[in-house]
Amino acid sequence: MRMPLSDAPVPPYDGPRGILHADRHEVAARLFVATFLKQKASRLPRVDVEIPGLSGLQGELAELGGYSVGSFTLFANKQPWAITTQLALECVLIWERASIAARYGDKIVVLEPGMRILVSSEPSAAADRAIARVRPAE
Repeated sequence: MRMPLSDAPVPPYDGPRGILHADRHEVAARLFVATFLKQKASRLPRVDVEIPGLSGLQGELAELGGYSVGSFTLFANKQPWAITTQLALECVLIWERASIAARYGDKIVVLEPGMRILVSSEPSAAADRAIARVRPAE
């Protein structure tokens, strides 16, 4: 018996561990595009983006790993919530170093260089280049 093929896209990372062991700068670039590309159609910059700060980033990051963190937990120190929170914050710090997005209260705002990434013909490649500039030398 043949199993039907799924049309669902395969997530780029295999769960929380897959994201944890991935290159942080690569994760930050993917998360930036996944989070803000859908905002491109609206006028940017905006403070009232539909991704409401850290909780929205946690959900977007979990989607990249093919898992879910839910919308609320009493156990913020439990997994996968805790690692997803840590990784989302690390991505925001990388975005700030690259000057493509920044925290504004409890929201994340796309800055002008980030807007150029989103409207470029290849947003993923543009995000990779912007974030590569802040990658520490090995």
